[in-house]
Amino acid sequence: MKKNTLSEIGEFGFIDWINKEIHTDASVLKGIGDDAAILRSPGVKKRQLLTTDMLIENRHFNLKDATGYEIGRKALAVNISDIAAMGGIPTQAVIAVGAPANMPLVFLKEIYRGLKAIAKEFKINIVGGDTNRSDKLVLSATLLGEVEPTHAVGRDGAKKGDVIFVTGALGGSYRSGRHLNFTPRIAESRYLVENFKVSAMMDISDGLSSDIRRLTEASGTGAYLCAEAIPVSKDAKGLSAALEEGEDFELLFTLSPRQAAKLTLDAKRRALAFFSPVGRIVAKKEGVKLFKGSGSVENLLERGFDHFSR
Repeated sequence: MKKNTLSEIGEFGFIDWINKEIHTDASVLKGIGDDAAILRSPGVKKRQLLTTDMLIENRHFNLKDATGYEIGRKALAVNISDIAAMGGIPTQAVIAVGAPANMPLVFLKEIYRGLKAIAKEFKINIVGGDTNRSDKLVLSATLLGEVEPTHAVGRDGAKKGDVIFVTGALGGSYRSGRHLNFTPRIAESRYLVENFKVSAMMDISDGLSSDIRRLTEASGTGAYLCAEAIPVSKDAKGLSAALEEGEDFELLFTLSPRQAAKLTLDAKRRALAFFSPVGRIVAKKEGVKLFKGSGSVENLLERGFDHFSR
């Protein structure tokens, strides 16, 4: 049956279509399909990273529940999380704002106070942007970053036998307000790429059940997850919330068994978010499955967040 609308094809189906339509030159090392693009510039040793994200009123935040400061901070934080997922360091940003003409100026100033605060925290320059009139508040940030060629990592390098890890705890992000106040995992990412051979990495924005599929599809593998090993946030209503809710902005990454053992024994990680082994990479034909302590095994359904399905 032919799919004629965005709700029928879904967010990721639409992205796949765009990817097939877009063609790039040799300066693009990684393009559509990762958390950020990896770009090569002549004469520049480090690779450039480029990412963008958009926040829309009543979709990503509600003005009754979020302050201007929180909205501004999140607009840049989600992009910083993308740079972390590639192993990089954020550098320069441009911010576009669409706002109703009757929006109080004091609220807009609070948005920029949030933007400036997180930019200062991560040493990012805000170098420009755009403003326009809009029926609802819309913020779009585009962020540049950089990464050493030896440290750059994408979603496509996981190999059979690799151990799957996540940082922090998952689920309950909306209930706790963490979706507005999370800390992008730049420190954890840099610790990993500087000390270990990370085979694949991405951030968890749409929920573990969806994002593990993004990683395995890119890598041409399957995955086995252990239900009891998944770190469920105290704010989450059970394992399903940790798997499906999204907006966690933690890291999902894979290491070889030897590198995984090295990570668990490394004392230097104590000042960082905790790293939890949650499963292993298997052959593609094995699919993506969830194992439970009771002995039951089930196919892990793709129930994470999709912008066009709800």
